[in-house]
Amino acid sequence: MYKSIICSLIFLSTGCSQTKTIESETTQDVALKTETEAVKIKEFNGNPLFISDPYDLEITIEKTENNNYELVTEIILKNDSYFVSPHSTVAYKGRFSSKLQKSNHVKMVEPIVEIPRSVEEIDPHPFVDGPVNWVRENTTYRQPLVINTNSDFEVSGLIKFTIEPRCSLEKIGYTINHKDGEMTVKVLQGCQITELMDM
Repeated sequence: MYKSIICSLIFLSTGCSQTKTIESETTQDVALKTETEAVKIKEFNGNPLFISDPYDLEITIEKTENNNYELVTEIILKNDSYFVSPHSTVAYKGRFSSKLQKSNHVKMVEPIVEIPRSVEEIDPHPFVDGPVNWVRENTTYRQPLVINTNSDFEVSGLIKFTIEPRCSLEKIGYTINHKDGEMTVKVLQGCQITELMDM
């Protein structure tokens, strides 16, 4: 009997598609989970959302006046968090970037639009020691997209940036889907973003 239990546990722990761990939930855990789900629906209208302690990140696709599209990423900073703007003149390893895998169907138009635009400052910290554009307030990034087909397609993308002062490299995967003339985007979870890590 013990052998069958151990084999079952090993099988469950190796499944990459397993997205939730099985754990006992207290009444407080259930209340917190329900409250978090309510916040997603109420505040973000069910749009793709990534929640982290120092920030929340929302990704949407918007149609523009000339029937093109923009990938819109909104970052809500919490607990005095900050990160390096993509407009920083120095190419810091952890500055914000959003990239798509190579595709014949869609491409991003540079440069990315930052609202509000960050301001360059001189940071004397030994790891910086020079000019940097720190993003210290809630910021929206708008990335124009050029669609080269009327066919259905799906393409993956990756957002990367180092969140300070936690000093952790954040990697958030997403997919853009074009189906029947409609564009949608969704945030990837867990092992779904493994193949995007080298982007």
